[in-house]
Amino acid sequence: MPDHSSRPLLALDASATASVAVVQGGEVLARYASIETNTHAEVLTPAVRRVLEEARMEPGDLRAVVAGVGPGPFTGLRAGLVTARSLAFAWGLPVHGVMSLDAIALPAAEEAFRAGVEEFVVATDARRREVYWAHYASVGGQFQRLHGPFVTAPDEVTPLPAYGAGAGLYPDALAAVAEFSTAVPDAGSLGLVGELALRRGRGILPVQPLYLRESDAKVPGPRKKAGTGER
Repeated sequence: MPDHSSRPLLALDASATASVAVVQGGEVLARYASIETNTHAEVLTPAVRRVLEEARMEPGDLRAVVAGVGPGPFTGLRAGLVTARSLAFAWGLPVHGVMSLDAIALPAAEEAFRAGVEEFVVATDARRREVYWAHYASVGGQFQRLHGPFVTAPDEVTPLPAYGAGAGLYPDALAAVAEFSTAVPDAGSLGLVGELALRRGRGILPVQPLYLRESDAKVPGPRKKAGTGER
């Protein structure tokens, strides 16, 4: 039987900005990232066509689709996961989930190892004066997630060197690592994490969104009839 393990992956993440990449053999062959945070549905499908063309790939060349499952805002995650599922279904490919914060932890662990840092956190903006975060160890330059993900106020994050845009937003509460103070999850790194997870047989998640908190949208209750209100 043919060995499909070396075939490329298409990766998508919409937990912060919308990004798409093709990865193969530990390398990012093509990548697109939007700087906007509210146009995920509009940019993802054209971005997929763009990166496949840049990588000179057809959908039939792919091994699977990998999607960032968050944590992140409802609208972005929904757009990213629906796009990933739809493409995988149309192309007859498997689709796998990867925790989006791991996409920052991958390069962060390498930097932490060079700096002699054994444990660190990754934090991204959760709005409402909160951050999404997780606690990691750097083991020989590779990340190992110890705890999380969580959504809390910045001052509730474990006090360790902090990587990611959430740390950059709250420098008084988090020990931001300067080179990573604007970092958000990126599909290129996410795809590399997906490759590692598939090779090791662990780290792959269901393609379900990690919201971590309830939506602001509420189903309206029944309207009161005129003249029946309390006095």
